[in-house]
Formats: sequence, structure tokens, C-alpha cells
Amino acid sequence: MSLFEILRDVVFTLVLLVALRIFLVEGLRGLVARFLHLLRLLPGMETIFHHVVRRQVRQSLQLLQGEVVNEASSEQERQQTHCIPEKGLNEVELTDELERYKKADACPHDGRVFGYVYTVNDRRFETIREIYESFEVSDEAAKESDGARETRQARRAEMLQTFTRAFMHDNAINPFLFPSLKRFEIETVAMVAHMLHGDDRCAGNVTSGGTESILMAVKTYRDRARALCPHITHPEMVAPQSIHPAFHKAASYFNVTLITVPLTEDFTPDRVAYRKAINGQTILLLASAPQFVHGIVDPIEEISQLAQERGLPFHVDACFGGFLLPWIERLGYEVPVFDFRNPGVTSMSADVHKYGLGIKGSSIVVYRSADIRKHQFYVYSEWPGGMYASPTMAGSRPGGVLASSWATLKIIGQDGYVEMAKGLMEITALMTEGIKSIPGLALCGRPHMTAFAVTSTDPRVNVFALAAVMETKGWHMERQTNSLHFSVLPSHTVERVKEMVRDLKECVEIVKADPSLVKKGTAAMYELIGTIPDKTILDDYLRQLLNTLY
Repeated sequence: MSLFEILRDVVFTLVLLVALRIFLVEGLRGLVARFLHLLRLLPGMETIFHHVVRRQVRQSLQLLQGEVVNEASSEQERQQTHCIPEKGLNEVELTDELERYKKADACPHDGRVFGYVYTVNDRRFETIREIYESFEVSDEAAKESDGARETRQARRAEMLQTFTRAFMHDNAINPFLFPSLKRFEIETVAMVAHMLHGDDRCAGNVTSGGTESILMAVKTYRDRARALCPHITHPEMVAPQSIHPAFHKAASYFNVTLITVPLTEDFTPDRVAYRKAINGQTILLLASAPQFVHGIVDPIEEISQLAQERGLPFHVDACFGGFLLPWIERLGYEVPVFDFRNPGVTSMSADVHKYGLGIKGSSIVVYRSADIRKHQFYVYSEWPGGMYASPTMAGSRPGGVLASSWATLKIIGQDGYVEMAKGLMEITALMTEGIKSIPGLALCGRPHMTAFAVTSTDPRVNVFALAAVMETKGWHMERQTNSLHFSVLPSHTVERVKEMVRDLKECVEIVKADPSLVKKGTAAMYELIGTIPDKTILDDYLRQLLNTLY
């Protein structure tokens, strides 16, 4: 017997023994699973498996939806181009859409559904609904506006309530039970992707807010790196120091290290430091449009080029500015290219419930392709209760929020968003010019939209003391490290801004005249917090504060 034959027999025997051991320990199912796993490692087999899975998905959808689903129609809704209508739809058009979509849904109150919906339409739920609606985003801002705008906003608010009520009992956890909710979500994501200059390959989901959108993006890229780059054992992200804390939360939740780079004098990230922070463990680059602290758009075009050079994904956090920057750019304001027009941008997040004017909580996370988005999903196929799949953090998701998010974009329309943007930017100019005219105060950098930070240029003017004095006049001030934050909102009017500037000017003089104010009340507390070198002490303080509050 030749050496080759001996080795062949030894290998065969070892394989047989291993297979027998797996069979005895894990059974036939386990043995087949191990065999299929090894088979997928062979060159070309993954492509064959992928083809088989896609064909099986189409057949499953055909059975579940009761219709023929082919390669083109299975993704038709997602790939069909939708955009925010040029002009907001009227009540009749939206009501027709509502009734048409609702017809396909299961009725959760006819006794034929065995899960997902536990509420009933009775007197108690009617009371609960009224309480819920009393805390919704309403048309309060319109009460101080002109009559025509008040009427339009009142009608919009009424239509949003109609959609919220119609789908309040519905649960998006099962897209086959409530297909209208799936359609609302697909079309809402498509409209936002179009607004951000994405194409019909974009895919995403509606989330409960900007934080969940950010969590989903980080989870997606972590899992993508696990699948494509198994050599990465300690994944890292790179971001400017001004990146939203939700990314730090995501880093903590998903065991990813967040490397932040310092800001330069213009409050944008140090380009050299950003580039140096990238290494072999980097899985994602990050930037904001704009960052909330100073209202400045990060150098997204430069980071996009860097992402392409390094072959890295790049997420732009436009939770704050996603629904405003496109419209102020259309109005002719100087706006850096911040969206999918940058080829290196692979995903974005934008909040409907901020300048999208939707109800809380609604945000969008959108990816350049479904091939990226697939890493966002959580699936589990071994539960005794059946197969489990969830697109976002939540399992159950409120149908009313999905419906009202879709309706918000349809009701307001591009004309409504442009009108909102125009008014907000005019108010912003009035506010910033007024603040800059006050000796001792200045803006931080060159903000790009409706948010900005105000700092002191006079050692006699402590911003924390200034905030404390302003609050005695009824203003609710937002404190930051060495600055005060201002975001212009739809509720801000010319009269209110003029009143604020007058009070701010008066309070600056009060602070100048009384140096002891910095040692009193909240001013002293914030000043002390800023001087503590060990930030873990502040972390402990914040945990205890939350524990006490709740």
C-alpha cells in the first residue's frame, strides 16, 4: 500500500470518527448543519447558497401574500422611486390613500387575530387616546403666526391625528398582518433617501428616534465587519469630538471603541488627527450634518474621499439637519455637500420628529444599498415559538407613528418644507445678528443652519451666570461646555426673538456688574462641574442623578 493510500485511509477514518461523534452528540440535524457549514466554505458555494435562499424567499412571499412574486416584483416597492410631493396633499387625497391602504390590513378587533394587538376600542381606550393626543406635537406655534399659516397648520395637525388614530392599534412587528404599515415604512424611507440624493438602491427603516437610528448604524457596521473582516477583533470607529453622545452609547452597547479627534479653531475636526486615527481595526468613519453643539457641518466631502481611499464605510449623522439642510440649500444658502452625493457616504440618519415636523418618536436610518442594510437585522430561527426576525431594536412598533410619519411628508410637501426653512433662516439671522451686536458675546464658528453656540469674549461675562439670570426672566437656557446652545424652532417669532435679545443684553450688563453671580446657584454648580478633572466622578454623579429622578 502506497503512502498516499495510507494517508487517504487515515483521513477518511478521522472524518468518519468526527462525523460519528457529531452524530452521537448533536444528532442527524447537527451533522447535516455541520456539513452544510463546511460546504459553504468551498469556493463558489456561497453564491449558489445565496441564489437558493433568494428563490426560497420569493416562494415564501408568494405563499404568505397569496400572489406571484418574482425577482422584479419582490423588491418593487423598495426600488420604486418615491419623493416628497412638490405640493402637500390635501385632506381628500390623503383620506383616499388611508382608506385604500387600510383595506388590506387585518382587523385587530374581530377576534380572528391571535397576537400582536391587546387593546380594544372601548371607553377606557378612548380616554387613553385623548391623553396621548394631548401630548402630541400640535399646532401651538401657529397661534402666534399669521391667520393663513395657522389654518394650514391646524389642518395638518388634524390630518396627522386622523392617521395616528386609524393605525393606533396596529403593530408593525408582523408586516403580513398589517401590510399598510410595511408600505408606509418603505415609502417614507424612499422619500427621505430621495431628499438626501440617494437612488432607488437605498434601503432603510423607520426607528423610534435619532438614538435608535445611530444604534442601528453602528450595529450594522459591527456585524458587517464580523462577516467580511473576521480578522478585526477589536472594532473601532473614528469621529470628531463633537459627535453626538448616542454614538458613545452605541459603542458601549455593541463593544466598539469610539476614537474621537479634537476640534480646530473653526470647530471642525483636525484633518490630520482624523486620518491618523484610522487603523487596521477601524470599521466605520463618522461625521455630522451639522453637529448639534455649534451647528456646523463637518468636512463630509473630505471624509468621504478618505473613506473611499481606505475602503471604509462612512455614516453621516443628519438627525438634526437632515430635514432642513436640503431646503435651505434650495433657497440659495451656502451648504456643504453633506449627503449621498458624496460617493463615500454609505449611510445617513435623519429625524422626522425634528425639522421633519412629525410626532415623537420617528427617525430614519437609510443605507446606500440593501446589501449593507441586511447586517442591521436580528434573526433567530431556533425559538420554539417560531422563527423570529426584527429589523430594528424594537420588536413591537407602533403603527400610528409609521402612518403619521408617512402622512407628515405627504401633507407638508416640498413647498411646505421650503416655506418652513425660509422662515426659520430669517428668524435665525435676526437672532444671531442681535446676539452679535451685544458686547461681550460671540458665535462659535460659522454655523450652517438654525443651531449655534454663543460664548463670552469678556472675562466679566460668565455664560453660566448669564444663563442663570436669563432663567429668572422665564427663558429656558441650554448650557454646554463654555457656551450656550440655541436652536431656532418653528415656535420662535420675530417678537419673541426681539424680546430675547433685549433680555440677553440686559442680563449681560447684570452679570458684568455683579461678579459674585458666578458663585451662586446653578452658575456655581456648572462652573464646578467644568473644573473637575476626573470625568468618571461626573459619570457617577449623572447616574445617581438619573437614579434619583426616576
